[in-house]
Amino acid sequence: MTKTNDLIEDLVRDLRPVRRHALASLLARALLPGMALSASFVLFGHGLRPDLGAALSVPAFWVKSAYPLLLALIGLGALLVVARPGGRPLGSVLEVAIVYALLVALAVLQLRQAASPEESRRLVMGVSALYCPLIILATGAPLMAATFWFLRRSAPTAPTLAGTLAGLAAGALGAWTYSWGCIENGLPFVALWYTLGIGLCTALGGLMGRFWLRW
Repeated sequence: MTKTNDLIEDLVRDLRPVRRHALASLLARALLPGMALSASFVLFGHGLRPDLGAALSVPAFWVKSAYPLLLALIGLGALLVVARPGGRPLGSVLEVAIVYALLVALAVLQLRQAASPEESRRLVMGVSALYCPLIILATGAPLMAATFWFLRRSAPTAPTLAGTLAGLAAGALGAWTYSWGCIENGLPFVALWYTLGIGLCTALGGLMGRFWLRW
């Protein structure tokens, strides 16, 4: 028993209390360079939308920007939960579903107000449907690296789930960054093509997490 007590003493002798918000601070430090790289890609590789000043007065622009931002906040909150051993962010799926359902409802309303079939098609396809998800993948890539760096320094016990949430947060933040350069104002476009880009990041994160986040 004495030897056991001595071993325990040796193990805990150099332990120091962890600050209450240490995990959140670690995530913030990881995201800062990721956001900088993502924003640089939009600014210098794609460019801000040329009519940004006018777009700021269009409600659809703010909905387009708010959608991925809300998903990102949900994803980051869930990421902080799953980064701890045994963490299970049980309400996150419902929160994502509610946000998406609200977007779809607004998209349907916008479609019903379209004056012609051509306008309806433009609201769905825009002019960038073929490459919008790929741009979101690109803007989300540095943020994916950031979230995985964070998880590698945390203690997730569900690697696939942790990777999936890392991909969701990265893709949503990448989509939010891109929303300031995207010229589309169609909410059906956002519900379809933005969601596809975020979904690709989410799926990729889950696949990566399965192999890279194992203990």
